[in-house]
Amino acid sequence: MIRIGILSDTHITSINDDFKRILKNIFRDVDMIFHAGDMTSMVVYDYLSTWDLKAVRGNMDDFTLRTILPDKRIEEIEGIKIGIIHGRGGPDGIEELVLSEFQDVDAVVFGHSHVPLNIVKKGIHLFNPGSLKGRYSYPGSAGILELDGEVRFKHLSVHNPTYPQT
Repeated sequence: MIRIGILSDTHITSINDDFKRILKNIFRDVDMIFHAGDMTSMVVYDYLSTWDLKAVRGNMDDFTLRTILPDKRIEEIEGIKIGIIHGRGGPDGIEELVLSEFQDVDAVVFGHSHVPLNIVKKGIHLFNPGSLKGRYSYPGSAGILELDGEVRFKHLSVHNPTYPQT
């Protein structure tokens, strides 16, 4: 079985021990990490690159990240095609928007809204891990994707992070 850690909207500019502890705890046995944009800074990218990182840029990423990361990508793992994109605009309609960006995929991982989501729409799994620091009434969260011939997403709660935030 392949296990993939999923993040989006970390929105931090420096890494502290609490951030490292949280990620090492929730992603201790993952094979790779998907990040659906808004890492914000190269410091986060460099740290996450200690894993096998597959990332896209978000609207809040710095200039360097915007130049090295694609707007969207498709990763094919064990015959499963997964689109990764940040998203844009307001939360209303974001599901349709991210779906329209890909064809012939089994799943789409996205961010931007900071709102955790795990649904199947038009036969395609849509997953938003939310944000580690949370937003609105949603607590901090991340995600895991398990692939073993099937696609299984789940959310992970992250309680009271004290890592640096923008």
